[in-house]
Amino acid sequence: EKKVLGKIFPENGGYQEGVDLLNMLAHHPSTAKFICKKLAIRFVSDQPSQALIDEMSKTFLNKDGDIKEVLITMVNSPEFWSKSSVRQKTKSPFELVISALRALDVKVNLPFQVFQQLNKMGQKIYYYQAPTGFPDRADYWINTGALINRMNFGIAVASKQIRGSRFDILKLNNDHEPENVEAALRTYAAILMPERDLEPTVKRLLPLLNDPSLQKKLLNSADSLNNKSKEDAESMELDDLFSDGEPSPKMDMNTLAQVVGIIIGSPEFQRR
Repeated sequence: EKKVLGKIFPENGGYQEGVDLLNMLAHHPSTAKFICKKLAIRFVSDQPSQALIDEMSKTFLNKDGDIKEVLITMVNSPEFWSKSSVRQKTKSPFELVISALRALDVKVNLPFQVFQQLNKMGQKIYYYQAPTGFPDRADYWINTGALINRMNFGIAVASKQIRGSRFDILKLNNDHEPENVEAALRTYAAILMPERDLEPTVKRLLPLLNDPSLQKKLLNSADSLNNKSKEDAESMELDDLFSDGEPSPKMDMNTLAQVVGIIIGSPEFQRR
């Protein structure tokens, strides 16, 4: 005889005892809250409200664990559509890399080179020690040097520095070359991040693109971050890394690739 969560399981229950136990656990309120919180963190925000979790849990219990119904409850909630939740989730390195490759329509012939980029950003696929998988929170990914590593990845993929990956940067804009850096920034930001307010991104990124030694400074900044304390490195912003007093570089294919790379490395593109 056994007693689990107040329920008595008679002796010699055999296989059916296990089935009954799993059925009891599946319908337990704690199971509903645990699963619904995971879903809310995944799709809404890193810190969903308790009210949303409770409402989803209620549906889970009333609909016999029907995840489709739980998700309907979630997407019909005001919190799901609130400004504080929309695009607040930060992409993991895997999501950042895959979304960039898709947005640029990159053809990958050597996947291991892409795998190496993930390693540099701290996500070695299938190597997370805990069986729960990589955390789904921004604070796990945005740590020392992460900002620079993501920016370097953006420039690497846009400049075709990742071996075995190819794409046509002009084809994204119907084979039209922008007249200047600002035009390139606005055009390709709209292509890579449709349906978003681009003005804050343009305002933030344009000073970076006015610096002709951007790539060199990125490399130097990466080395500098490795020597900083964790708190100092995490508090740095893009604006802290570059000056805006130098003239805009001449518009050419290298500069265009740099523009696209900066967009991919920008905070806005890194949001889901």
